[in-house]
Amino acid sequence: MLFDVADTIVAVASPPGPGRRGIVRLSGNDAWTIALAGFEAHTPQPLPVRAEMREGRLRVDGVRATLPALLALWPAPRTYTRQPLAEIHVPGAVPLVRQVLAHCLARGARHAEPGEFTLRAFLSGRLDLTRAEAVLGVIDAQSPAQLDAALRQLAGGIATPITALRDHLLDVLAHLEANLDFSEEPDVDLLGRSALADDLARSSRELAALAQRLRGRDRPSGDPKVVLVGPPNTGKSRLFNALVGDARAIVSPVAGTTRDYLSALADCAGLRVELIDTAGIETGDGDIEQQAQSHRSAQADSADLLLVCSSVDIDSPHAVFDRPVLRVWTKGDLAPAPPGYLATSAATGEGLDALRGAIAAMIRRQVAEDDLPSGTGPRCSASLTSASEALGSASQVLTLGGGDELVAIDLRQAIDELGKVVGATVTDDILDRIFRRFCIGK
Repeated sequence: MLFDVADTIVAVASPPGPGRRGIVRLSGNDAWTIALAGFEAHTPQPLPVRAEMREGRLRVDGVRATLPALLALWPAPRTYTRQPLAEIHVPGAVPLVRQVLAHCLARGARHAEPGEFTLRAFLSGRLDLTRAEAVLGVIDAQSPAQLDAALRQLAGGIATPITALRDHLLDVLAHLEANLDFSEEPDVDLLGRSALADDLARSSRELAALAQRLRGRDRPSGDPKVVLVGPPNTGKSRLFNALVGDARAIVSPVAGTTRDYLSALADCAGLRVELIDTAGIETGDGDIEQQAQSHRSAQADSADLLLVCSSVDIDSPHAVFDRPVLRVWTKGDLAPAPPGYLATSAATGEGLDALRGAIAAMIRRQVAEDDLPSGTGPRCSASLTSASEALGSASQVLTLGGGDELVAIDLRQAIDELGKVVGATVTDDILDRIFRRFCIGK
């Protein structure tokens, strides 16, 4: 994703389809010149020195009559992109908005690529990389919790502590390298190795915990993923059908009916979730059994919440999971639920509303705890894990009395990985993966 930031770019910034008002946005050195071409203000004024909105008529190529228009002008550098910025507001008829866009293109503007306005904001230093992704999070938010998470990130969110930690590590690295360069000088203070080892170990644990929490947060649909798991013939498919409200899954008293996985959207106390039914947890040597278990493991590994279903064998050897878990007793009409299980019955409807409420509460609590919108997690988790491992290694070297040059190597790796999170260290591949998910005009 290499573009000439000196170009003046233009795109439709209003939502697709007709509306009361259509907006065409420009950014670049010629943004004002192009936006003012054909615009006749009701009250002629000189070019503004601060943000200004003007009302008038716009003469557009291919349109006979002049259009009522509002023209917004923002001078650099106090704009989103830190370039001169302009918006042309006209009636929201789709053909008119397209004509205004063509009008700007004919006068030298280039059509913006997806996310290019926000890319320029990042490249100019207006936004760090996590804030740039938060813009997409705000656009894609499908619930108040998702919107709140994106807005927190846009206001600083995870970038603030990560940047602070990176700056601290840079100071530590500078101190270490000073000790290396002047280790024979008597007036150079020795590094407090024990205290530094504890400090790095603590930071390593915090980064590891954050990386773990962000695993599997990338959901193209934006819906939380709730996966039903458990031994065969424990009523997972019957519960799946009851929660979905439709007989999507085949139900049979014969164990092992479900071999593939099924997915459907379900409403849980006002929260839309993607509900997934999987094959029962079992061991088998056949090819079909192995494929079924592979599908189950893949879905469970990317789940936001696991519904661990049981009705007989509650002491299953497969009962340890690394995802948030809600344990469900699926046949509450036949036997009381053991401690720690939520009793339900697909046959009688017992406990289903309580289960929906519990699912919604756990998902909302997770979203409220997340510092990053869903799309940011997969990009950041690998870097946070690498940074955590590097800091853990540096702490161990200090504890064992290793040389400062070895500690410095680990610190440089941690600093580089944290730089990838906030965008201090960035590649074209990372930028392309992030900004190609944006819509045009943002």
